Formats: sequence, C-alpha cells, structure tokens
Amino acid sequence: EPDKEGKIIKVLYCDNEACDSRKLKKFEHFVSKKAMDIEGLAGSTLEKLIGRGFLHSVTDIYMLDKHREEIVRMEGFGEKSWQKLWDAIQKSKETTFERFVISMDIPMIGNDASRTLAAEFRNSLSEFIDAVYSQYDFTQLPNFGNILHSNIYDWFSVEENHCLWYELQELVSIQKPSETAPAIAGTPFVNKTIVVTGKVEPYTRDEVHALITSLGAKAGSSVSSKTDFLICGDKAGSKLEKARSLGIRVLTPFEFFSMANVA
Repeated sequence: EPDKEGKIIKVLYCDNEACDSRKLKKFEHFVSKKAMDIEGLAGSTLEKLIGRGFLHSVTDIYMLDKHREEIVRMEGFGEKSWQKLWDAIQKSKETTFERFVISMDIPMIGNDASRTLAAEFRNSLSEFIDAVYSQYDFTQLPNFGNILHSNIYDWFSVEENHCLWYELQELVSIQKPSETAPAIAGTPFVNKTIVVTGKVEPYTRDEVHALITSLGAKAGSSVSSKTDFLICGDKAGSKLEKARSLGIRVLTPFEFFSMANVA
C-alpha cells in the first residue's frame, strides 16, 4: 500500500533533528567512554528514559534525580541500580577539557583533535570559545583542515549548541592536568608553553610532546605570544621565523635535553 510504503521511507530517511533515533545517537555519544564516560547509561536504558520524557537535552542527565521515584520502579531498575547510575553521573561531573569538547559532538572532533585544542588553549574552555569569537584560524593547528575548521564554526552557529556549551559548564567541573611532580619542579620548563618544529631525533613528535608534559610544561601546537620556548629540530618550518619575530627563546634539541636533565 502506498501509505505503508510512505511510512517506511520516512523512517529510513528521517532527517528531522528531533527524531528519536538521531536523539538516541546524540545521547549515546555524550555518555560514551571517550566523552563524559557515564557507565550504566547503555542504549536500552537511554531509550527508556527518553521514551518516558525524562531526557530531552543531555543536560537533563544531571537532573535525573527529579525522576528517581519513577526510575526505581522501572523494569530492570531498583534502588541499587539507580544508586549505581546516579553515582556514575556524579563521577562524570569531574571531567577534562578533552572529554567536554568530544561530548559536544562537533563533527570530526575526536581524541586527537581535542588533545590538540587542549594544548593550544591551555585546557581552558573560555580560551577556546574566545578564539571562536575572534575568528581564529583553526587550519593552523596540526591536522586541522578547512573542513574541520568549518565544522567548528558551523556547530557554534547553531543556537541550541551554543546554549549547550554554556549550560553544561554550569553542571560540570573541568579538571586541570595533574600538578607537577616534585622531581621536575626544578626545571625551567614548569608551567611554560613549548612548541616543537622540525625533527627531534630520536623522538617522534608524540614522544617529544609526552616528554614536555612530563616536565610540567604544556606542548603548544603553534607559535604565538603565549609561547615560551621553541625547540628547533632538523628541517624546521615557518615556526622558527615567527618565534624569532616574537622574540621567543629558540632551543636546539641538545639545549632542551640538557636543560631538562634528560640523558
């Protein structure tokens, strides 16, 4: 029957933002391990909570206690299950810059891209949003092309997303990277921002960034007035020229390793 076929087509090609399957996917992404990491909110549980009208926006997750009495009476739930879920929700409030940004579901912003943003904007959500407001060129970041640059601006241009960005910050706490260990407190790199250009043998770029972080410093991805040191390896690019123009101290890998007491 035409009517029946029409209904099937609508289900298969549903492009309505409010449709249940799309809404469920947004929630599943938000609670996933790489995002807010809320254990116990699997797809089936989310479906039930959305179906009962308890969840409209992801921020409603943090207000589920309003529906506690009804939830404990739901099939498959009970006092213990509710408490375990609520504890997981509370635990997720202590989150990181990377998890928060990933949870926003900006297309193509995953683990690598969020780490790059965290390094560039010093784990500060306000610095990141200020960059968006000031028309920052995200293509200058490693592996950030025009599409990813556009995705960020397109996402923030949607009022609902813009509101979510601020509303969620009222409910969670962004944890800064752990405090510097006493053993490295004496190096000149503590709380400094270090950018690397060129090859720093025998390290890969990720290994150098890990070393920088272990020294209590931040690994920046582009040279700016906030950069404290530039490590200049073989085949250095335009970052060297920019660092010199800004008067930023340039170190050879040997100088960096010596100052860091790395053998």
